Amino acid sequence: MKIAWTSRKGQQRHYNSDAVALGYTGPYLVAVIVDAAERAVAGRLRVGINSQGKRLATYWADSCLAAMRKAHRADRGPDTVLTTEEPLLTLLSQQQKALKADYLHDIASYGVLILNTTTGELRWWYSGDCRIGLRDQSGAIEWLNTPHRLESSPLLQAWQGTEAAVLTVAEQEAANHTLTQSLNARRFTRPTLITAQWPVDTAIALATDGYWCEHLRHGTAMDELEDDASVLTLTPGKRSLSLQTDTPNLLITYTQ
Repeated sequence: MKIAWTSRKGQQRHYNSDAVALGYTGPYLVAVIVDAAERAVAGRLRVGINSQGKRLATYWADSCLAAMRKAHRADRGPDTVLTTEEPLLTLLSQQQKALKADYLHDIASYGVLILNTTTGELRWWYSGDCRIGLRDQSGAIEWLNTPHRLESSPLLQAWQGTEAAVLTVAEQEAANHTLTQSLNARRFTRPTLITAQWPVDTAIALATDGYWCEHLRHGTAMDELEDDASVLTLTPGKRSLSLQTDTPNLLITYTQ
């Protein structure tokens, strides 16, 4: 597998709050991508830094990957955390409860990819606006999931279909950046599941909204982005790693 990670801090961000963790467990490649929000609390900037100095994005990606790999290795039955819905949801719920100690005021978008490298079956669990897509040889990406954002909500889309619907520029901007589902410490929200078959002539792309929305949709150059932006690309081929990032936010384990 050829793995490429590109990540940039936006010009309007204090930190690059994106992160990804990935590793192998038997035939499965597991990747967890996270886009944490910068939040101001009582006049101070918060990026979710815990007592070990890990920001929320790095913590969630690293801890979820470690927990899934450990649970899968421990379970010798046919239904493991990587193949069955309820065990994985239970694990994510348990991981979410641990956020209350250090990340009570923080939120993030995240996605979990579970890829069977033998069969090509992929499962994508997500909350928020991280996206998964298939990139063809021309570079075009077909996105497989719909972001959990107000602009994509059925109610707003139905309202916009009426004659009286008129959004101001500010309202449209707010709809484009308001999450309708996210990771937070207060309550666990069941992530949405997308399943697909990985075509052999495509690459898999996992992206935060700074990449798929600001960079690709709006055409802003990577070095001119306001938001932090990241994309993980998985391409069939001899195992290799390409890294272009301005912060240590790629966590990787190659152990089978």
